[in-house]
Amino acid sequence: MILNLRNIPNLLEFVKTNSISIFKLNVSTLINTLLAFYVMVYVSPIVYIIVFFSGLSFFSIFVNSSHENKAIKLLTLAVFLVALVTSVLISSSNMIDTAFGIILTLISTYFALQYMQESGELHTKVGMSTSEVLALRFFLVIIACGGYSFYQSSLLQLKSEEIFLLLAIAVFGSIIPLFLMQAAIKNLGVSITAQFTPFTPILCMIFMVLFQDVKFSVIQIISTFIMTILLFIQAKYLYSKKKESRS
Repeated sequence: MILNLRNIPNLLEFVKTNSISIFKLNVSTLINTLLAFYVMVYVSPIVYIIVFFSGLSFFSIFVNSSHENKAIKLLTLAVFLVALVTSVLISSSNMIDTAFGIILTLISTYFALQYMQESGELHTKVGMSTSEVLALRFFLVIIACGGYSFYQSSLLQLKSEEIFLLLAIAVFGSIIPLFLMQAAIKNLGVSITAQFTPFTPILCMIFMVLFQDVKFSVIQIISTFIMTILLFIQAKYLYSKKKESRS
């Protein structure tokens, strides 16, 4: 929003002419954001990431698309099942918490796909920029989370170093990644952007080993690599099919 202070009249016009799309964008963002953080009570971040990225393509093919290509459906289903098995193998939580965490992650993933599609249409059909979409996307998140924080008086109990840590997490964990992802969707499109997401679980695993001293078993490492390779093959295959259909 700060980047668009001089562009407020245009933003208000966007909201006026695309109110339904903006509202759906905010609702899907709110549900996805709340569940993305709440799911960490039950499973580790890498479990969320593995289920999230496999679930995006699964919901895209089986829920939000009318693909009749059996090869695409079988490949997508195989990758999704491998991801579920991998998430169970790699989870340090008990089976009940892991299952509940996976269910919450799938709900979060479905709504993430909704906001990706809504924001993609706002870029292509309306011509909104990356910063403009982000400026209008988080109103419900700010109202809900900000209101809850003040209601609980939790902000007043934080120490200065804890506030600084939260600000650092907000900037490096949310603002910058979201801006880069939105910029990628706008400039490269959802299909090309999706080809790079399969490597996220591997990067997450590396960071957990380097910075959190987490140890993974051989089976966990191998299963994660297999799932990553399948996700990459799937993304390349889906992109090639879409390219053929356009030509």
